[in-house]
Amino acid sequence: MKQYTSILFIALMVIGFVVLFAFKDKLNCFVTSYKLKNSDVILNQSDSLIFFNQFNNINNVKPFDISLIELGGYGCKPCMRMDTVLAEIKLIFKEKININTIRVTEDRGKKAAKYFGVNAIPTQIILDKNSSEIYRHTGYISTKELQKIINKNM
Repeated sequence: MKQYTSILFIALMVIGFVVLFAFKDKLNCFVTSYKLKNSDVILNQSDSLIFFNQFNNINNVKPFDISLIELGGYGCKPCMRMDTVLAEIKLIFKEKININTIRVTEDRGKKAAKYFGVNAIPTQIILDKNSSEIYRHTGYISTKELQKIINKNM
């Protein structure tokens, strides 16, 4: 009986590790999102001003029509897929769009997530010239869909 118990225990441990490995990407996104929801980051007025000015395209040197901000994390599969989408969007729209990728696992990224009210990753936010939000999406979005949304809002 003792031998069967130890074999069962080892089998359950192996199955547990296999399941954790299979879902590690989703688990990573879940953990990052949980940390964002329960973050104790304090956003100062100067931090808010920095984000506002960074995406206020009226005052920027380059006259962007809109800004696209992608908030994501390291090790998150949908976030990594979004990197490819953003590279394609940058090629399509060239100098018309200000694209920023912000990693919420870094200090600046935690403040940006707090500023924009992001609790889950990846999140894409589109801002107009005055840095007013005109579109928000959470999760993966294809290049084709994102291109349609950008064209609609330009």
